[in-house]
Amino acid sequence: MSAQGLSRDAALRIGLGGHSDLRLVFSRGVARPDPQDIVQALSYDASTTPEPVTLGNTNLKPEHANNYDLLYERYLKPLGLIQAGYFYKDLTDPIAQFTHTTTIQPNPALPTATSYQVTQAGNAGSAHVQGFEIGFQQHLTYLPGVMRGLGISANYSYTESTTDGLPGRSDHPALLRQAPNTWNISPTFDTRKFSMRVGMTYDGAMIYEYQWTDAADSIAPHGPVGDNYLYSHFQVDVQGSYNIAHGIQVYAYGLNLNNEVFGFYNGSPQYVVQREYYKPTYAGGVRYTFGEK
Repeated sequence: MSAQGLSRDAALRIGLGGHSDLRLVFSRGVARPDPQDIVQALSYDASTTPEPVTLGNTNLKPEHANNYDLLYERYLKPLGLIQAGYFYKDLTDPIAQFTHTTTIQPNPALPTATSYQVTQAGNAGSAHVQGFEIGFQQHLTYLPGVMRGLGISANYSYTESTTDGLPGRSDHPALLRQAPNTWNISPTFDTRKFSMRVGMTYDGAMIYEYQWTDAADSIAPHGPVGDNYLYSHFQVDVQGSYNIAHGIQVYAYGLNLNNEVFGFYNGSPQYVVQREYYKPTYAGGVRYTFGEK
């Protein structure tokens, strides 16, 4: 949403014995709008109905944030780490894309049409984001035999966000692209020549674009003209490699092995907008690195 940013921060680290510490961080940041969002530009497509129009917004203001973070870390033996933290972000004038349908010409340059679907960047009043996260990673070298090559990396985060002052609406929706629940688990296996990674990732449903207003319909934001959401998404990927000798390595990977579907809906999952089917992707090959023995 915002391409150019600047931040200032202050941090305090408190040691809790030889293997643990507590970090307190405060930072203040500013994010400037993308150049294409603040110029008086217009794009127009007459091939669909309602006809989509994208407008610039010369009144767009920078987004400011106060960030507060509390992080606990504990280092494990051998080669491991546990992290847990709480975060809170106070946002002023967050930048978001808004879409609405109108029968009024949004710009004299447009031809006459029955209706237009107008998308324009704007400031969303104020907002806050808070949540907690926990992560764990360790190489399990204390296990016997070949099992000592096993490892695990995993994390989970919960995020809650609300906005206040979105144009045309009195409710308090979440910020764009803020999934309430996200997690990933990645088992690993490494030996001197062989390496393998499995990735299992999940993102909960999240608002992709605001488009509901108070007067839109009687079903409120969860109806067919509600905000545009991304469906929740769970995906399994795997990759592996084997070093033969003299810089020669064989590798292979598979993406989306569970054939997860990607898509959008309006308001509630039953109001489908788009579903995309990709199926798994497989690839493999041979690499050669010069200079390795």
